[in-house]
Amino acid sequence: MAEKGNKKRKRQSNGIDAPNKKVAFDGAEAGRVKITYKDQAGLHPVVVSTPGITAPTIPFEAYTKPLSSKRSDHDPITPNTHDLLLHSQKHPRLDYAATPITLDQDLSHYIAIFDPATKQLQITPAHHLSLRSKLRSDKEDDQSKRKRTVGQQREELGREFGTKKAKKAIADKTVNAIVKNGNGKGKKDDVQDAILDSMADSAVPALKEEEHVEAALASKPIPKPNLAAETVEDVYSFRTLIPPSDARLVNIKEWMEKTQADEAMNFGHRFPAYRVQAMGKREDVLRLKALRYLTLLLEFHDALQNAGKAGKKVPKKDVLDRKLGSWPAALVSSVRQRFSNPSNELPKWHLQNFHTHMCALSLFVDGWTTDTTHLKDDLKLETKEIGQYFRELGCKVGPPTEAERERMGIKKGMAAATKIAKLKLPLDFPKARVGRKR
Repeated sequence: MAEKGNKKRKRQSNGIDAPNKKVAFDGAEAGRVKITYKDQAGLHPVVVSTPGITAPTIPFEAYTKPLSSKRSDHDPITPNTHDLLLHSQKHPRLDYAATPITLDQDLSHYIAIFDPATKQLQITPAHHLSLRSKLRSDKEDDQSKRKRTVGQQREELGREFGTKKAKKAIADKTVNAIVKNGNGKGKKDDVQDAILDSMADSAVPALKEEEHVEAALASKPIPKPNLAAETVEDVYSFRTLIPPSDARLVNIKEWMEKTQADEAMNFGHRFPAYRVQAMGKREDVLRLKALRYLTLLLEFHDALQNAGKAGKKVPKKDVLDRKLGSWPAALVSSVRQRFSNPSNELPKWHLQNFHTHMCALSLFVDGWTTDTTHLKDDLKLETKEIGQYFRELGCKVGPPTEAERERMGIKKGMAAATKIAKLKLPLDFPKARVGRKR
């Protein structure tokens, strides 16, 4: 028994017997692969990561920047010596930019091409970029269509991707050269002041009163009024209040069907709840679209979050989608871009612009005479504040007349606290405040 215990046992197989003979190749040279490394100056392949987007089939413009300040623009361009940037504005609505990835600073990327016929493997260094897209605004789209000189294009690239020294040099070019005198001390003398004053008086023509008003209104946070309008309906037109691209996305079919069938509808705001039945039964398409769009703005306003001194801010995408999931995503995105800044915030000016647009929409819905109470309650504003918004639009705000009180069904006890905003020609805009003389 002891002898059997000392014998070695064979390993149990899994049912597959390994061959005892090795595979013979057709000659020693058949299995060899020739590897070549190619890193010549000039064009190199690009490896582009496209996280979350699909790469478009459009041409890109390429720009390079040396990795070290010691290198010049005339040095050979390789992935080890230069950063590469790809940019394209050929898409109708999107701007694409492929930039280097900061996490790849200590990494090198290569592309290997194997030719089975010649058994050669060619390895070439490659640029690694990340492709991103950005929705182009109408203003940027107009600017991109303007012709720019080569020097202007180089300055724009220098502002975006240049070194601190290059950016400072470009900024210095914009400084008026007459600021420095002959001694370079940066002080203007009396002769220079007199010349500048005379040039300003002779070069700038006197503005008309209408031009003064138009220039003052252009900087205010209100929809752009048509000062040449002959009827009150043309002051704030439907196209001004709702962009055509947004109006196409506003669906009123469900509202019209429910109002025609006298079905109940639930609203979270008083303004649309008190008006949708009358609008739907009259089949007033434009006013019903305006009411539907105003309802979206009210829900978007409720979804905003406090941002301290910055005013309000748009919540994160998942939170916004959850709160406004019943609306088309493209329409919500358009509203966000229209009324918030690039940081997705609504500071004081942007928030006032948002409120005045809703006030103008309420005027459009109610035939240019509206009770401000419902919108005041929906926006959680004070009576004085909502009244000032309507005055900035050129309205006259005051208590209702006896005829208006009876027509609107306002009780006598509530008449004193109710304010009616009316838009009439000629428009009555608030006078600009002038500071006291010292």
